[in-house]
Amino acid sequence: MLKNLPLSKILLSLAAISVVAVAAVGGTFANFTATPTTIASNAFASGSLTMSRSGSGAIFSSAAMKIGDTATGSVTITNTGTLAGAYTLTGSGSGSAALAAQLHLTLYKDVDGGTAIYDGSLGSFSASLGTFAASGGAHTFYFHVSLPTTGSDAGDNVLQGLSATEDFTWSATQA
Repeated sequence: MLKNLPLSKILLSLAAISVVAVAAVGGTFANFTATPTTIASNAFASGSLTMSRSGSGAIFSSAAMKIGDTATGSVTITNTGTLAGAYTLTGSGSGSAALAAQLHLTLYKDVDGGTAIYDGSLGSFSASLGTFAASGGAHTFYFHVSLPTTGSDAGDNVLQGLSATEDFTWSATQA
């Protein structure tokens, strides 16, 4: 059938088909644009986790304990930060390990003589204190340290003249 058509018509037909094909392919690519939108004043600030304590100095002191004596004291810890915190209390002792192991610590939270949150040796002390609310969450801790008998005069006599010191550290992590 192409044999009867003149060459110019065939070339014109091919040219027309090429123009249509290029227009169809070229027309499928579009570039859309939009005017940018700005949203301003997106602000961020970090919170804080800080604490304060009531009073100053040692919680308790006993310079000449004897078997059966008890030393007591209390301290209030307040979360002064803007974030709630999970608090812990640890002890770090120095001096006579034998005396620290014999000293008995009972620690109460908020109610003196209530349910003890720690009841054991001063020498191995560590306690979880729970979560303190942000901006003013406070708890009072009551300490009772006693020197019980070892069970024998010879064991008790070994403790004479010894001294021990305990540092208490409150720590908090974001709750």
